[in-house]
Amino acid sequence: MTNSRTDHQPYVQAVVAEIEEIGLGVAGDAVTGRPPAVRTAVVTLEVPDSGPYADEDEDLELVWNEAYGWVLHLPAEAGISDWFMGEDLVPAPARVARWVDMVLSNPGLTPSREDGPQRLPESDDAEFETRLSVFAASA
Repeated sequence: MTNSRTDHQPYVQAVVAEIEEIGLGVAGDAVTGRPPAVRTAVVTLEVPDSGPYADEDEDLELVWNEAYGWVLHLPAEAGISDWFMGEDLVPAPARVARWVDMVLSNPGLTPSREDGPQRLPESDDAEFETRLSVFAASA
């Protein structure tokens, strides 16, 4: 495995900025798993003023990791429902923000992911590292 693993904090910060730009509240974020551990981030979203989740008592959680990409953990009747963005592990930050807004407004429109990770965190994946490093270079 390669030792040049890109720090994911600049990417997560770019996503947080886009989420705030579209008018969603962010209560905080935490980046964990700095290389060589599995890269993970948690963005705590404030409960929206309107929509299906407006009556929730606790903030909502948006999580990214290098194996599954983005997942939104939302309250459901049976506990927590996971809404996977899928499609890409490092989607453009503006795309993530629009997806979060869409899920919070229309949770029934987003399918869940059932088929496992898109990549293994221990993979030696130069293309993934290059795509993630673009955000470090612009931070």
